[in-house]
Amino acid sequence: MAGCNSAHGLSLPHHGMSLAQFDAMASERTDGGTSALLHHVERTRRLLALRLVLHHARHHHASQNPLPPVDEAWELLITAERADPEAVAALLSRPQVGLWLAHVLRRLRNKVTDTAPVWFHLGQLHLLAAAGGLSAKLRFAIPIPLWNGIGVLPGLGSVRVPEAAEWGHGTLVANATGLTVKTSDGTAHPVECEPIRLLGDEAGSVAPRIHLDDTGPYRGLEVPEHPDPLSESSATRWNKVFAEAWTILEQNHPHRARELSSGLSVITPRPAAHRFRPYSGSVGEGYGAAIISEPHDAAQLAVTMVHEYQHSKLNAISHLTPLVHEGPPATCYAPWRDDPRPVSGLYQGVNAFLAVAEFWVRQREHLSGSHAALAHFEFALVRTQVTEALHALRRHPSLTDLGRRFAARLAERLEPLDKAAVPAELRAAAEAAALDHRTAWRATHLHPVRAQVLECAQRWHAGEPAPPLETHSPVVAAATPPRLDAKAILTRILLAGRAELDALRFDPPGHVHKITEDVTEADFALVTGDYKRAHALYSTELTGGSDRPGAWSGFGIAVRELSPGPASRALLERPHLVRAVRRRIAATGETPDVERLAEWLGPVG
Repeated sequence: MAGCNSAHGLSLPHHGMSLAQFDAMASERTDGGTSALLHHVERTRRLLALRLVLHHARHHHASQNPLPPVDEAWELLITAERADPEAVAALLSRPQVGLWLAHVLRRLRNKVTDTAPVWFHLGQLHLLAAAGGLSAKLRFAIPIPLWNGIGVLPGLGSVRVPEAAEWGHGTLVANATGLTVKTSDGTAHPVECEPIRLLGDEAGSVAPRIHLDDTGPYRGLEVPEHPDPLSESSATRWNKVFAEAWTILEQNHPHRARELSSGLSVITPRPAAHRFRPYSGSVGEGYGAAIISEPHDAAQLAVTMVHEYQHSKLNAISHLTPLVHEGPPATCYAPWRDDPRPVSGLYQGVNAFLAVAEFWVRQREHLSGSHAALAHFEFALVRTQVTEALHALRRHPSLTDLGRRFAARLAERLEPLDKAAVPAELRAAAEAAALDHRTAWRATHLHPVRAQVLECAQRWHAGEPAPPLETHSPVVAAATPPRLDAKAILTRILLAGRAELDALRFDPPGHVHKITEDVTEADFALVTGDYKRAHALYSTELTGGSDRPGAWSGFGIAVRELSPGPASRALLERPHLVRAVRRRIAATGETPDVERLAEWLGPVG
């Protein structure tokens, strides 16, 4: 905490960045200096946020607060910094500290609510100070907040006492005899700090020691999050898969291994998801942290770590200089999301999935059989998605000058990927999966102008040609958008082994529901190339009035495969209009043939 004291608060360094450094951050192979700059920037933001928390806390009256003023914790933190500045600097750099500071500031400003009392959040400063004191090997006594008897010491571990209250407190005493916690009833409980779980011990001396955080209250998207310790078997599997993932990175992607060694410090584990729909996420104020479901295999973990760290990097870059102006509501199509995204979210996705494409273009060279086929498919799919999204991003008016410059550097990275060969059958499967998602998204979130729908229905009834059609339709986000990637997942399962797909196809419905709630036999037929059967099944479903986005996208692809022309173009480019006009005509008692209606609408516009 260089330059800070209890009397004068914090003195913060100023950070500058040259255009050369900025361009380096947009490159695939960032150097150590770039990573160091991002670390310093985020640490400075933590110090600034800490000063703001102190300011607000000193003037905030938290009802029934059992803890002493924050200045007592601040004094201990200052003392610890003087004794061991490196240890305290490392504590303040931890992602959970950034997430805590951001959340407690929002609570103090009445921007958010949660289940915990405000004093519990303010009391995390006492736990941070205690962690600093223990790291500096000080002797001290300080009151700390407890949640069901658990106090989490950032970066070190947790202490646990038999405290009956949900939101309790005790006094942590560190002296020559060890640690004790004196609870509110006056009982002194000898405790040991249960250490944090670390990944990397099985991966060799060069692998980073990443904190597998299963206890911290600020480790996820919902705050506070109760401790949920992994079972020993799960922890063992995480270590094993991480060791294998790190071997992949070191051998096949050494530049990514170097980047992650200096950048990724915490993983919040989540339960295993479906093999081909793993879950991961990150939070803007948690630089260096990732939320990841228990991986199916080492390659999945490796690429997920690469992916999520790109979000941390871009968040940190955005803290230095904005890449987008405050833009309109979420209206952008991001090919990897089922909901409309703001331009900042589109930017994040382009940056992260470009790194994913770079991973798979190399990783596929080291694989064979079905693993190679899956890697080819993943690369081709992500390349298609990033190409479309980056094109839209670079045309978006909300980008700043530096935002356009950064996007141009990303486009330079994409150029060599465009030339990478992919087996024709797998490239076609990837392009179909991308088209299916885009069409289903349009069917879900685009809404044609009502006057246009009425005019189309009137002309249909009158036997007249379709009117000139507007090319733009407003984006109205569905309240709960369905999952739109089901066919892509079915394609992955097919590539992994036809027997696995057949088992899913003919087993009880509960197996399919692990992927999505609305996969039909038509979807299986489409993915396996039985286009005539898929066409017949989709036609029956849509004639019955179905609004299922996956049926509209699947029907459009089936029509394209059997008889490409105006009908398939209308179904794939304007499914929302075809659906709305069909619904309007059906309201008059007529049930139009969907393909014939699409052909009628198709040539125009």
